[in-house]
Amino acid sequence: MNLEITEKAIEWFKDELEFNDDQALRFFVRYGGEFQLKQGFSPAFTVEELSSSEVGFKDEKNDIPFFIDEKDLWYFDDNDLVIDLNDNGEIKYKVKASR
Repeated sequence: MNLEITEKAIEWFKDELEFNDDQALRFFVRYGGEFQLKQGFSPAFTVEELSSSEVGFKDEKNDIPFFIDEKDLWYFDDNDLVIDLNDNGEIKYKVKASR
């Protein structure tokens, strides 16, 4: 499992979301949604304090820490996701192609 966040997406997160000290970008699983890595569920994001979660995966890019809770790893396991912007300037998800 890996999350790759493009530079355009990082800039979008910085411009659109407010991060205080000790806060990070949390990716989680929600019911429904357009992009469905596993049927019936899609990824979503929010800003939260790291200390409020049982972190299962954590990384950082351009001074923005991001993580996935342990309870949500089942959704992201076995997949590499790319988080980017679509042509409308909105966040989009896609599965990274295997080599």
